[in-house]
Amino acid sequence: MKTDATSSLCGDFMLAVYLDGQGRVPGYGTGLGFGLSGAMLMELALDGFLHTVDGYLVAAHGAQPQNRALGEVLVRIRSSRNPRTASEWVRALSVGAHKRLSAGMIAEGVLVRTPTRLPLPTGLARRYDVLDGERRDAAVRSLASAADSSERSVALAALAGACGAAWGGRERGGSEAMLRSLSPACAQILTAVAACVWLGALSSWT
Repeated sequence: MKTDATSSLCGDFMLAVYLDGQGRVPGYGTGLGFGLSGAMLMELALDGFLHTVDGYLVAAHGAQPQNRALGEVLVRIRSSRNPRTASEWVRALSVGAHKRLSAGMIAEGVLVRTPTRLPLPTGLARRYDVLDGERRDAAVRSLASAADSSERSVALAALAGACGAAWGGRERGGSEAMLRSLSPACAQILTAVAACVWLGALSSWT
């Protein structure tokens, strides 16, 4: 198990997808909150803390992840009175996901919050400086090498595609091959993220 937010799937998503190279949320950032919550859930699934039962995400008993944000998510899932689907957890955890993850990365010296630079529009305003450039570069490389790399790299690229993000000249959108290579729990989470992003975009058009 990875022990800090910066070496986790959710940390890599924050650095390589959620923020652009200037510390801003990209223009397609409306659905990226779902990507953050999906990254936390997929991280837990990859490490064996979550699995699926009859279409619901179920937390394994016993061990607790050392990553604080992931630990809080796992406690929340374990304490839920009723089982929830991946879509329900992706939506529920997207609220405050950015705050939880960024706080940990700021504490670890990876990011620093910068004031909004008015009068730029909010979507273009700089929000963070990335202090650990090597860590961000490693996350970007992991994203770019997903086709022939680790399960985490595949999951990272699949999440980026589900959120409609483009990287390294690749087209936006998910990959069926990536989906097939993931575990059932991760595949359900990824499908849930894509559905939440699509519904969010649809509601913004109406």
